[in-house]
Amino acid sequence: MGEDPLALDTRRRLYDAVRSTPGVSAREIQRLAGTAWGETAYHLERLAQGGLLHRERGSHQDYYFCTDLPLGDRTLLRLARSPAVRRLLVSLLATPDLTLAELSERAQLSLSRSSIHLRRLLATGMVGSGRREQFRTFAVVDRERIARALVTYHASLADEWVERFVDSFGELFPP
Repeated sequence: MGEDPLALDTRRRLYDAVRSTPGVSAREIQRLAGTAWGETAYHLERLAQGGLLHRERGSHQDYYFCTDLPLGDRTLLRLARSPAVRRLLVSLLATPDLTLAELSERAQLSLSRSSIHLRRLLATGMVGSGRREQFRTFAVVDRERIARALVTYHASLADEWVERFVDSFGELFPP
């Protein structure tokens, strides 16, 4: 009979940090749990090996999720850790079929920054593109699922853009 992987206080704190802030990086988990780096890395690995956490490798860092979180939500939350991505998603949820210039203006981002993050959203299939006259337009593909996820996890995103979206549209997309 194996021991409870959450019996240690350190592991419980790390697990709770991930549960309350899904898609968080190891460094952020360390800050949230108040643990040393070596201790954090060791216990996160044990929690992953124990099947309680899932680690997704990003290009610059790893992201952690509780294993009961659906794959689509994990992908969204990993990307939504970027404030620019949150602004783009909220802008497209509020007003679909925007051109890059319109989207950049609404999200208050530069064209290049919007373009970089929009490519990532297109690659995941969260955002699709269409045409309006000679311009390419963009819209959230599964509007209800993305909106519901933002409403469900808005507390862990701690962002004024998401909060405004939840205040305006949250009752339409209950968690």
